[in-house]
Amino acid sequence: MQYNTSKLRHPSVENLQDFERRSHIWKTGDKWYKLADIYYQDATKWWVIAFYNQRPTEAHVKPGDVVYIPFPLDSILYQIGY
Repeated sequence: MQYNTSKLRHPSVENLQDFERRSHIWKTGDKWYKLADIYYQDATKWWVIAFYNQRPTEAHVKPGDVVYIPFPLDSILYQIGY
C-alpha cells in the first residue's frame, strides 16, 4: 500500500502568536523525540517541535540554541493541517 505525502503548512506569524510556547535551551544529548516525550508525553510527535522550529533534524540545532515547544498540541496539529 502506498500512502500520500501529507502537505503541512507552517502557521502564519499571526497564528504563531495564538499558541502558548515554552522555550528550551538545546543541550548536548537532546533529541526531538525526547522533548516530545517530556512535553507531550508522546515521543512520536517529535516532528511537531522540529516543524514548528523549522529545523528538520537535530543536526540543525547546536547546544545553546533556543527551541520552542508549542501548546496545546491539538491546536498546533490543526493549524498545520495534520
